Amino acid sequence: MTQYDLSAVGFVVLDTLCAHADAMPPRGGATFVDQMTMTVAGTAGATAYDCALLGLKVRVATELGRDAMGDWLTATMQGIGIDTSLISRNAAAQSPMSMLPIAPCGARSAFFVPGTSNTFTLDDEELEAACDARVVHLGGTGLLAGFDGAPSLALLKRAKERGCTTVFDLILANDQTIRLVEPLLPYIDYFVPSIEEARSMAGGGTPGEVATWFKARGVKNALITLEGDGVWVDPDEGKPFQLPAHQIDVIDTTGCGDSFTAGVITGVSKGWSLRETAGFANAVAAHVAQGLGSQGILRDFDTTVANMRAWPLKEY
Repeated sequence: MTQYDLSAVGFVVLDTLCAHADAMPPRGGATFVDQMTMTVAGTAGATAYDCALLGLKVRVATELGRDAMGDWLTATMQGIGIDTSLISRNAAAQSPMSMLPIAPCGARSAFFVPGTSNTFTLDDEELEAACDARVVHLGGTGLLAGFDGAPSLALLKRAKERGCTTVFDLILANDQTIRLVEPLLPYIDYFVPSIEEARSMAGGGTPGEVATWFKARGVKNALITLEGDGVWVDPDEGKPFQLPAHQIDVIDTTGCGDSFTAGVITGVSKGWSLRETAGFANAVAAHVAQGLGSQGILRDFDTTVANMRAWPLKEY
């Protein structure tokens, strides 16, 4: 019997954010903004944190620096019950960190230090421990220099051998990223990229064409997020479908994709249908978009379900 609902493996970053900012401050001057915050972020980190908020028992496997940023990330994750025993600490590199000025429309730009995302890896014992979960999520391919390629493939293969459900997302994908991703595709149960990332790897196409491209290469379920237009879902069984996003006032889109993935993992963990799961994931992302940072106004499972039912949906 597995110990955890979720093992999130890969990219964790400390985001510092401010809202709202249209331009850089003048040299030697300052721009006053309404709010600033710090959040646990990243394709593994934000997804893990949001799953913990939604009530799942979560473990994180990553590497952080032996610095104040790593201390804060570790303590903050521990504070909501995330197991951090598979987080290694590196004295020779800093923890990943971003500075994100958020535009009035909710779009973000970033100053980014990769730090220990480049050095993270797992030995055989750690890899086995990371697979002690019902769901294994690999997040951050493309920014994990030491773990991309053969180590990532070994993780997903072992997860499938142990009967785990596998979830996969990446970051900053381009037309070169597919060489890292394609060997992994036959071992991915739920693939959750943005449409921009998916198109860049597949060479363009509609959401339906892109999803079909990945499924032809081994992915079981493709869920292509469409920013403000919801999600395109091509399931392992049944016909593809699109679900609309909620009609909300967007504050910040940081972490929306990661939170959508958290919604998918939560629905899968509860045994819901893929349509129910995708609808819930849209609602999780809507909570994140209405606040600053990777958690936004997301609080807990019951509140999210209630708002999912109450908030209006966009019309196509």
